[in-house]
Amino acid sequence: MKTKEKERGAVAVEMAIILPLLLLILIGVIEFGRALNVQVSLTQAAREGARFAAVHYQDGALDVAGTALSSAPSLDGLGVSVSDNASSCAPGSTVTVTTSVSLPSMSGFLDSGFFGAPGIFPLNMTGVGVMRCGG
Repeated sequence: MKTKEKERGAVAVEMAIILPLLLLILIGVIEFGRALNVQVSLTQAAREGARFAAVHYQDGALDVAGTALSSAPSLDGLGVSVSDNASSCAPGSTVTVTTSVSLPSMSGFLDSGFFGAPGIFPLNMTGVGVMRCGG
């Protein structure tokens, strides 16, 4: 089957139009997946830190931050901060552990936004875990 002369190069033009849109969707899916993974890890770390503080509230030196961060290895290298009120944990009261991180863009593409619009990164993400002290 012969192609017509005026249709020559049509595939290249179509690819040039569609490829940027497909790459933008791909980068968006990757960034969203990473942000969702970090959010789940932050919440898991806060929950584990709160559980540790609630169970070991009678110990003199609680390492809530170490326990929280060791339970979420995917947060390694992100500079996660942990705040807690485990020192005032009495039986029947609750302990709250909050983890937070400022997540930069993995690709760097979404930092500046489009056409002068502000970018969506860095994302300020938090995870909260609350448990009752003393079991």
